[in-house]
Amino acid sequence: MAACISSLGHDHQYSSNKLDEIFNLPRYKRYFDFSSYEINDPFENNVHSNNKRLKLDHDADHQYNSFKKLLDFSSNKLTCLKMVTGSLYLPKDNPKNPLGEDAHFIHELYQTIGIADGVGGWAQKGIDAGMYARELMKNSLITIDNELKGHVNPKRVLQEAYKKTNSEGSSTACIITLNSQKNTIDAVNVGDSGFFLIRKGKIIYKSLIQQRRFGCPYQLGNCNADNPSVAQEMKLNVEKDDILMVGTDGMFDNIYESEIEKIVRRAIHEKLKAEELASQIGNVALYNSFDRFADTPYARTSQGRHKGGKIDDITVIVAYIK
Repeated sequence: MAACISSLGHDHQYSSNKLDEIFNLPRYKRYFDFSSYEINDPFENNVHSNNKRLKLDHDADHQYNSFKKLLDFSSNKLTCLKMVTGSLYLPKDNPKNPLGEDAHFIHELYQTIGIADGVGGWAQKGIDAGMYARELMKNSLITIDNELKGHVNPKRVLQEAYKKTNSEGSSTACIITLNSQKNTIDAVNVGDSGFFLIRKGKIIYKSLIQQRRFGCPYQLGNCNADNPSVAQEMKLNVEKDDILMVGTDGMFDNIYESEIEKIVRRAIHEKLKAEELASQIGNVALYNSFDRFADTPYARTSQGRHKGGKIDDITVIVAYIK
């Protein structure tokens, strides 16, 4: 993330919390993975939906009602399309901040993914903006799980998560959900994280970058920064075999669209899994980021102010539409 901090308020003393313990997962795998969930009906044996497991509380009535709502939702979901996802996270090599400043989640049950990138400029004030990004994504997950009423509304999720996020700092954010009944993706985006929609190896849509000037993106935060009202909302039709590629600016700044298309076409030919494609894209972006003479989107957009790649946290999420 660029170092610019947008509309800072008063300084605050930094105080740590336990969020980093929650997110203290192995390198390259720092996301919430709901792939092991299954639904267990406390009243009927061997009833499953999409092989998902959900722990219900001890109140029998509440268990049954919650379970029925989830079953009703799951039975209507994914009737046509679904997302098969994989991701890669490459934090910058910084012993003082090994978790980096990016955060993301993948919620397979609700077919929703989210990504956030903490603004690195806060480090000058002794604040780890990665904590804000991680808390924002954690609260997005909590909001999604609390809905259980139908398809996810990304804008509402972001609004609720923003209200509940209290860490100092600020971050960009992008949340995308698949509406399998309408064969669309609904997305909300703030700042310079974003996504590509790829069809038959060609990028057919790229989310717009929101920034006030070069290196100063729109950003959510508690110190007179932006709020979700500035978010761009998108609804796009999707088809079987489309590919959704979501990333932070560490990806967008270090790899051209033509390079991505070339890698994607090869991945389609070789039938790579989503996580394998994410790994290839992320590692090319990483290689370019260390090349001081590379022709990169970051160098070109800077209009001569910078040369080569930009060393940054890199997050890539790939979703195959099946």
